[in-house]
Amino acid sequence: MKRLFLLICLLPLFTVAQNDLGKAGDLDRIALDVLVPDQVANIPDYARSLLESKLKQIVTEYGMGGPGVSPRFAVTAKMELLTQDVTPTMPSMQAYTFETYLYLVDFVDKNMLSSVSFTSKGAGTSANKAYTNAIRSVNLKNQDVKKFLDGGKRKIIEYYNSRCDFIIARANSLAAQKQYEAAISTLSGIPEVCKDCYLSALDAIGPIYQAFIDHDCKIMIATASSIWASQPNSDGALLAGSVLAKIDPDSQCYNDAQGIISKMSLKVLKDEKRDWNLMMKTLDNEFTLEKMQIRAFRDVGVAWGLNQQPTYNDIMWVFR
Repeated sequence: MKRLFLLICLLPLFTVAQNDLGKAGDLDRIALDVLVPDQVANIPDYARSLLESKLKQIVTEYGMGGPGVSPRFAVTAKMELLTQDVTPTMPSMQAYTFETYLYLVDFVDKNMLSSVSFTSKGAGTSANKAYTNAIRSVNLKNQDVKKFLDGGKRKIIEYYNSRCDFIIARANSLAAQKQYEAAISTLSGIPEVCKDCYLSALDAIGPIYQAFIDHDCKIMIATASSIWASQPNSDGALLAGSVLAKIDPDSQCYNDAQGIISKMSLKVLKDEKRDWNLMMKTLDNEFTLEKMQIRAFRDVGVAWGLNQQPTYNDIMWVFR
């Protein structure tokens, strides 16, 4: 599992990087999230969802769709109502004029990197239909939007190029506090277009990952040992073994884990005449093993927390 996590994190780091801001292909290597917050006033839910979908389509078309490994930058939007009229037709229609604003932001440092706005109109028998028709009429495939995205991407590249030492130092600080997943996520978020910083991150991430799996290995050995000490029989061996089986073979204490498994298997065979490998094969199914593992973790009291990923809860500063 840990090696799979590292592989996912390092996928952007496995190709040769460039550092030429003039190449469109390089700029396209930066991935952006898209968010239109629920809290944006006066946009009906369906219209808000439609606007968000349209933004996702356009950033994908420009080669920036999907969140990065360590998402920090996002495209967001708001709509301001300029005019509202009721047509004299039968049935009457609500005719709205909107100013739509797009922002490319660094939501961590609360920086506005790029913005653009345009006017749109929509009419319908309800406010939701008027908003929806206005959004559908917006053409995001134009030069203004392209300049908006390119300008924001260039500032993202400038951010990493100018602050690389601080980013790596921050990751090392997180690792020193045993926040290994957060540290790996921070380094993996550096785009490959920022060649020097990207390669420095590649050098820094290896030792942090090694410390990560070594730390986890020690915790899992302690967990398994405690289980076995309290229940030195075949049931305890299965519980402890399900924990030890998740230790990364590249960790420094992997051999210690294998030694514990050997001792448990010999004792179970001696006391109960039960073969360890046979017991593992005759478990009902993977779900049974997973339930045993969850129970073991709970009983020993080991907290397994996911690394703290940034959220967009504080993105509302854009709209104030």
